[in-house]
Amino acid sequence: MTDENEQNQSQSQSQSLVVNIQNSSDPALERRIFSEVASEGRQLGLISDVLNILIAAYERNSSEPLESSIVSSLRQFHEMQVQIEKEKKERSPERVIEALEAMRREDNETYILVTSRLRKWLNEQPDASGGSTT
Repeated sequence: MTDENEQNQSQSQSQSLVVNIQNSSDPALERRIFSEVASEGRQLGLISDVLNILIAAYERNSSEPLESSIVSSLRQFHEMQVQIEKEKKERSPERVIEALEAMRREDNETYILVTSRLRKWLNEQPDASGGSTT
């Protein structure tokens, strides 16, 4: 039963954004932009950053109260940004682990060198209470 639960969880976590570029006037260009210039996530992140700047500037310079629907949308946008950052932080260790697992499979010699160096570095870091881990 545990394997089935893990498989279902893995499937739900492996969903990805699909951008239909076939209706584009230049699908090859769209693919190249997403792969070589800026991914969908990077583009959305930058747009969100710009929106945050514009919202902050508006709030600083406007003396007029906002309509409740606008306030609600801004609150939802902010909450979405907070949740995205939370997810990114929670995912960060998993990305490192996945990269190390791939390295172990593909280049065990490098894996051994990297993990040895990483263990040494981790042992040199102070722990959360301010003391050294060694």
